[in-house]
Amino acid sequence: MKSLLTISFLAGVFVSAGAQSMALPTDSASVNAPDAPRKESLYNTPSESYKNERNAIREGNALFKKEQYHQALEAYEKALEVNSGSIRGRYNKAVTLYQLQNDDNKGTANDPRAQATALLTELLEDAKRYDTEIAEKAFYNLGNAAYNDEQYDRSIELYKSALRINPDNMQTRENLRLAQLKKQEQEQNQDNQDNQDQQDKQDQQQQQQQDQQQDQQDQQQQQPQQQQPQPQKQDMTQSAKQILQSMQNKENATRRKVKEEEQPARRPQTDKPW
Repeated sequence: MKSLLTISFLAGVFVSAGAQSMALPTDSASVNAPDAPRKESLYNTPSESYKNERNAIREGNALFKKEQYHQALEAYEKALEVNSGSIRGRYNKAVTLYQLQNDDNKGTANDPRAQATALLTELLEDAKRYDTEIAEKAFYNLGNAAYNDEQYDRSIELYKSALRINPDNMQTRENLRLAQLKKQEQEQNQDNQDNQDQQDKQDQQQQQQQDQQQDQQDQQQQQPQQQQPQPQKQDMTQSAKQILQSMQNKENATRRKVKEEEQPARRPQTDKPW
C-alpha cells in the first residue's frame, strides 16, 4: 500500500487535502557553491558530485518513475556509497522511503517514513547552503508529512519555509491554506471538546449532590421514630366542676354529722359577771 503522500513530477500536481503531492527525486548534479569549502575526501561532501554517484542517481530515478521503489532505493544507496554527503542522493532516498510506508510498518522501529523524515531534516542545513531547490522540496515534503500526522502548526511553518525559498510555488501556497483551515477546524473541535468536558463535569457534580441528598433522606427514613408527646388532658368543663363540688360538699356534710354523733353533747357556759 502506498503512503498517503503521493508522487508528482518536479513541482508536482495537487491531489487533495488528505494526500498532498510529493516532489519527485531529481537526477541533476549537486550545485557547487563558489565559496563552499572543498574537502579532500571524495566520499563525504555535499558540495560536489561524482560520476558514479550521478549514474546511480539516474538509475534510481528511472526505477522510481516505474514505481519500482525497492530497486530505486538500492540505486540511491549505491550513490551514497560513493558520496555519503550527497544532498540529492539523501533526498531521493528519503522520498523513496515515503513510498515504502504501509499499514504493516507504520509506527514500528523500521517505519520508512520516520527514516525519511530524519533524512530530510538532517540534510536541510547542507541543502540551504548548497542546493536551495532541494531545500525547498525538503521543507515541502516535511510539511506534507506533518499535515498527514495532523500536526498542522508544524506543517504551516514548514510550508512557509518552503515559500521563503520559492514564493511562486502555488502548490505549496494551496497546501499552506489547507493546513491553516485544518488548524482552525482542529482548534474549534478542541474548544467544543473542552466545553463538553466542562458540561460533563458539572453534570457529574450535580448528580453527586443529588445522590448525597437521596442518601441522607434514606438514612432518616431508616431511623426509629421518636415517641410523640402525649396530648395534655383537657380541662374539665364548668358543669363537671359544679357536679364534683356538690359531691364533695355532701361528703363533707356526712362526715361532720357522723363526727357530731360520736362526741358527747356540750353544755352551755354562762358568762362571767362583770
